[in-house]
Amino acid sequence: MAQNKNSNKKPKNNSNNRKHIHFKVRNKTILINFSLLILSLLIVFFTLNNAGFYGIYNYQPGNMLLEDIYLQNDIVDFAATDALKQQKAAEIEPVMYVDFSKQVESKKSLTEFFTRLSEIKSDYSDDSELMKKIYAGIERKNIYGLTSEELMTLISLNNEKLSLLQNYAVDITVENMSSGINEIEKLEAITTIRSYIDAQSDISDFDKSILNKLITGVLVENKFIDQVKTNQKIDTEISKIEDVVYKKGTLFLQKGTILSEENYILLKSGGVIVESTWDSITMKLGLIMMLIMLWGILHLYLTFFEKNIMASTKKYGILMSLFLTFFLSAGFFYDISPYLIPLPAFSILASIMITPTIAIYFGIGLLILITMQTGLSAYTMIAYLLTILITRALVKNIKQRSQVVGIGLYVSLVLVVFTLTQGIINKTEISDLPLSILFSAANGVLSAVLSIGIMPFFESFFDVLTPFKLLELSNPNRPLLKRLLIEAPGTYHHSILVGNLAETAAHDVGANSLLTRVSSFYHDVGKLERPYYYKENQVGHENPHDKLPPQVSANFIKNHMSYGVELLQKNKLPKEIIDVVKAHHGTSLIKYFYHREQINNPEVDIAKFLYSGPKPDSKESVILMLADSVEAAVRSLEEPTQESITNLIDKIIAQKISENQFSNANLTFRELEIIKTSFLNVLSGIFHERIAYPEINMNQISKNAFDQTDEKEK
Repeated sequence: MAQNKNSNKKPKNNSNNRKHIHFKVRNKTILINFSLLILSLLIVFFTLNNAGFYGIYNYQPGNMLLEDIYLQNDIVDFAATDALKQQKAAEIEPVMYVDFSKQVESKKSLTEFFTRLSEIKSDYSDDSELMKKIYAGIERKNIYGLTSEELMTLISLNNEKLSLLQNYAVDITVENMSSGINEIEKLEAITTIRSYIDAQSDISDFDKSILNKLITGVLVENKFIDQVKTNQKIDTEISKIEDVVYKKGTLFLQKGTILSEENYILLKSGGVIVESTWDSITMKLGLIMMLIMLWGILHLYLTFFEKNIMASTKKYGILMSLFLTFFLSAGFFYDISPYLIPLPAFSILASIMITPTIAIYFGIGLLILITMQTGLSAYTMIAYLLTILITRALVKNIKQRSQVVGIGLYVSLVLVVFTLTQGIINKTEISDLPLSILFSAANGVLSAVLSIGIMPFFESFFDVLTPFKLLELSNPNRPLLKRLLIEAPGTYHHSILVGNLAETAAHDVGANSLLTRVSSFYHDVGKLERPYYYKENQVGHENPHDKLPPQVSANFIKNHMSYGVELLQKNKLPKEIIDVVKAHHGTSLIKYFYHREQINNPEVDIAKFLYSGPKPDSKESVILMLADSVEAAVRSLEEPTQESITNLIDKIIAQKISENQFSNANLTFRELEIIKTSFLNVLSGIFHERIAYPEINMNQISKNAFDQTDEKEK
């Protein structure tokens, strides 16, 4: 018992040591990454500071210019431009719309009025005096301004006359409101209607008076200004007005000229004038604050959504190296053409070497900085934004270097179409378009060439694991895989099947399917030390474990993990693969030998039959753990039906959960269900039912029968 207590203390000390080491490593990573952050921020600041303040003049109104002033940027004369726009807006006729519901309501009001009249006339036809009084009482608050005497006279008219009046009222109202009327047109319409009614000979003066009141009561304004469309029309027309612009490079004022107030304001609005040293300082402070805000937003994203990048000096170093490389080189390409900046190459490289999502966020950040540095137009900025998005969409499943060229061609297509569209919108001179289109097309090709050319440097210098490198490692002619095929063919076959299972599941849950597959190929290379100690390689051999104590056998089984890691490190496989392989057994129980030991020793120490870990801390390692267990277990089924395979997968997953193997992995139960379904689909394809072929007595068939087809063809 004392021995057990001492043995329990040792792991605790080891655990504390590991935590201390991890803490020191983490602090070192934070310090290095923070230093890179500050360094990159300062580099960008000094680059933008030099570009932003170049050619800025220090003059006041009334000063004589000691040099010619050339405009370093286009300057817009906003006052002149606004005056043109206001003039144009005042000339535009408003867009009107007709509210036909008003017409329907007016018609309905008249129809209901005559319907009520007819009903009362019908109900009280036997007593005309009572009918008049009731009708006058009901309609005493009518909207038409009809008096009680007029109402009594109206209901006394015969049905034919009433029908005629109704038709007149409805037809005249509908006709006048069909094309819409505003308040002024309503007054004009009422005058016209009165003249028209007065000219009718088939109705009496009383009828005409009633008609005028009825129509005037329901004739309402139903044509209104469509403010939205009017504003759109104004905006459209105003957008056609070109700004009054003084172009970059223009000799704006000559040496010896007295700087007027008007020109001073114009130059100041164009950022060409600095009034004082304090203004220069405040502008620098504004620039650094803007950069700090941008850096803060980008790094907040990393902190919350890409923690693995901030926790890795290598990944963060790659990101900032790419970021600064393309930022510092942007000015060179911009001087050749605004359409030649190889921003898509940054997206391609960042997506492949880090993550595709990082390419969007830092790609946009890089685009903002390049725009600040070079003054890209809004259209060109949008074009580059589209290239970032399309690169992100296409690079997700990239596995071969030749695919990078394909992405470059798509980038060229997007830029060419956008450049052409921009030319049409801005009415660019046709003679200027071919060169812009040529540079746009060249951008995609240049980005692809740069990506393919730069990537090997990063792969080598930073030891980056790219899809291309993974594919190279999956080649069966790689030394370790070749050894596995020759020395442990059963393990090799098992690894290939595990790779198929794991790759499919990883794809379905959004993990790195290629990394999972290649890790599966190498996960059992440790069995090369003693291939025949493992069941899959014991064809025609006796089982050596039958002659060994269970604890010794368990140690042999456990040792294939440590030996495998040694082999992988010796063969210089990437750390990412080693980490996945190292965790694929976690700290799970070696059940078979534990059970054998338990038969003879019920008080067996379970710790001696546990793998040494670590537990899986990624989706890839969890998937490999499950795929390895499932593939091996399915082969033990006598009749691998879909139901039995499903039950087996459920059992293995439940067991791993009970062993707390997923406590370090960011995996949900929903994702476990997806993994289970994926395994089931693959295994169902492998262990599907086959037709039992009948035995045929070949002695009853002449051998000449098999030569008939050849003779016919001849």
